[in-house]
Amino acid sequence: MTDMPPSRFRVVERGRRLEVIDTQAGRTPPTRQTQAPRPVDRTMPRLKLPKKLRFDGGGAWTTAGFYDSKGPRTLTLDAGAMQKLRYAGAGLVALMILWALLGFVIPIMWVAPMLLINPKMRETVREQMTRFIDGLESAG
Repeated sequence: MTDMPPSRFRVVERGRRLEVIDTQAGRTPPTRQTQAPRPVDRTMPRLKLPKKLRFDGGGAWTTAGFYDSKGPRTLTLDAGAMQKLRYAGAGLVALMILWALLGFVIPIMWVAPMLLINPKMRETVREQMTRFIDGLESAG
């Protein structure tokens, strides 16, 4: 019977980490694999928040065709229009929180977003959003 051949791998500790070294290949296998960046999903448009351009609080906002029938377009807004846009965003967040809380009390409320499946309802909401954006543009 012959003895076992020596192992081709050697384990050493470097900086409180164990590393395995391949003695026959003369190289160290990578200890951490880096992942390639994931491709960006472009199916839904990303919400672009207004950018502040001026010292007085005005800015620019690029809309998307998803919620603006005249979009995509870039609007230059003054401070008053930017404030209206901030209030509208805060109101939308408050409405979503209220909807979620009411959904626990009245479970049928969870079905309410299904109304947006109807093309006429979706088009009505889109037209109202376009009117609101036009109002911001005329104020600016």
